[in-house]
Amino acid sequence: MLRRLAQRGGGAGERGSVAVFTAFFAFAVLLLVALLVVGGSVLNARERAADIAEQAARAAVTDLSTARLHAGVVAIDWGTACGYALRAVRDYAADFSNSSVRMTYCGEGGNANPRTATVTVQVTIQPAFPGFPAPTMTATQTATAACGNANQQEVC
Repeated sequence: MLRRLAQRGGGAGERGSVAVFTAFFAFAVLLLVALLVVGGSVLNARERAADIAEQAARAAVTDLSTARLHAGVVAIDWGTACGYALRAVRDYAADFSNSSVRMTYCGEGGNANPRTATVTVQVTIQPAFPGFPAPTMTATQTATAACGNANQQEVC
């Protein structure tokens, strides 16, 4: 049987083709795994940015102007509200070691509602694999201060 293969040229030109295929396939699998890990990190960073921005907006809304509140007007005290928002960003960002988090905006936004705070947060993650770019995800969230209770619903 070996003699017949040798006479037909059985496999003499295909020697090593499996090794090349295996090396190429292994490289492709590793590249796909790396893309999956980085893609998962990007999705996680997007969720993280939205969550931190939402918590920061809530923190800003809790700082109401007492002088205006005594006059019957619910309004955010913008002199100190962004400080509360920044503290919330720092507190939530402390739990994440592989990323940098920064607040890029805190204020009334475009709606000019004195009871609404808008906060924008950027989260930049360090890639798990060298050579991949460090993606930055940005999220903007708003929160609005409300007065009253469950029965009164905005009656102040």
